[in-house]
Amino acid sequence: MKKNLFYLMMLFVGFGLMVSCDKDDDEPNVIDNPIYGMQITGTATDGETLLIDAKQIIEPGSDFSIKEERDGMMYGIHYLKSGSFMFKEVTADGEVTYGVSNVADSTQTAEAGEPFDYKRGTLVVDATDEFTVSEAGLYYIITDETTSNFWIMKINNFEINATGDLAAYVSGDATGAAFEAKAVDIRGPFKVRINTSWKIIATDVAYDGASVTVEDHVRMVTSYGGAIDVMTPDGDDIEVDNGGNLLDFTFTWTPGSKGIAGVVGTVTEGDELPPLEFPENMYMIGNSVGGWTWETDAVDMIPVEGNPHLFWRIVYIESGITDPGFKFCEEKDWGKDFGVDAAAGATDGVWAKGTDNVPDVAETGTYVVVVNLEDETIEVNPAKVYGIGPVFGDDAWAGDIAFTVDNTAGTVYSPAFSADGELRMYGDAATLTDADGAAIDWWRKEFITIDGDIVYRGLGGEQARLNVTAGQVITLDFNAGTGTIQ
Repeated sequence: MKKNLFYLMMLFVGFGLMVSCDKDDDEPNVIDNPIYGMQITGTATDGETLLIDAKQIIEPGSDFSIKEERDGMMYGIHYLKSGSFMFKEVTADGEVTYGVSNVADSTQTAEAGEPFDYKRGTLVVDATDEFTVSEAGLYYIITDETTSNFWIMKINNFEINATGDLAAYVSGDATGAAFEAKAVDIRGPFKVRINTSWKIIATDVAYDGASVTVEDHVRMVTSYGGAIDVMTPDGDDIEVDNGGNLLDFTFTWTPGSKGIAGVVGTVTEGDELPPLEFPENMYMIGNSVGGWTWETDAVDMIPVEGNPHLFWRIVYIESGITDPGFKFCEEKDWGKDFGVDAAAGATDGVWAKGTDNVPDVAETGTYVVVVNLEDETIEVNPAKVYGIGPVFGDDAWAGDIAFTVDNTAGTVYSPAFSADGELRMYGDAATLTDADGAAIDWWRKEFITIDGDIVYRGLGGEQARLNVTAGQVITLDFNAGTGTIQ
């Protein structure tokens, strides 16, 4: 019996030797090690090895619509203690350790609701200087293989951009962290931003990618959409059902997931929603209407008397320019800015309110733009300008007299006046409607020229009278904001 067992064992050993002899001895036996990649370790990680393993989405240039993954640029979200750490990259062939140099504080004001701080430095092969973490908390860490740069930002809050509410840090350690915002009055789509930032801008990092080549900057996206419980970088607008109540937002981070996948948002209903309040002001900004700098390029929208939900203006919009489009905000700053739901498209020039830039128009020319906060819509349509009253004929009070829009000349002009008298003019659009959806009175959307400048009635009463003579024509230039009568 013992001999039989001995022979059987020898048979199995011999079979194993034959299999190993058949294998190509020149091929290394590479094991798929789950800790391959860029990582950090040190006293700040409590001795644990933490991976920087999520692909960073960037805007490679000035075209906000282009989003790409930059080869070798990775990020991770991790809880760090006060302490220090080293970078290292592990591959099947071994590992490379990195010290840090040129570590500097940066404060970014561009494309941010409020200025935010981060640190930036350079990775140096085999150097020994460690990165120092002065304050415990949750951190966003980016490394770039191409330039050997890194960026580290402490996450102080998650901002709900449509309202400006901040889910602030309330607690955390290596096992998890929580951020909370209480009693948020949210009634439409939104996105979530880290530290009120749409992205971190590197103004000296070149990029040569699939869609564009840029010599001087990339924007690393730090805003998220999709769904509140499954956020994705630069995802579609998030929508939640408020149930007619204020909402408490909680964002919970747990370790072990790649990047933003470790952050999950939840909402809890609170008190009943208060009556809707509308802002006193509204501004328009964007390259299509002048530029993206609030201090110099903001365009005042015109409020409508008796209709606090309405803002409008006739504007000259340029088509086909670099970084086109425009957005809106109740203050001359980023944070509460909004645009349209571009993915849903427009119906007869009317968009649903959202977070995307209003897209480029088909033709350069004069347009009417309306923000209707009651219906949550944005209208962009070719301008409609009318005259009314006796200078246009005996029955002109009953019938509106259309002006001609000349996009080649960039002007809008009236028919020749048929009589002497007071000139009355107004613009119109489908969404200039009251809270019940009815078209507002013509005089609520009136404007005239005073000393050659176009002046809207807005919240004011009767405007100063403008007298004209039969046979004259008024020509309006909404780009220059002027009108001439000849």
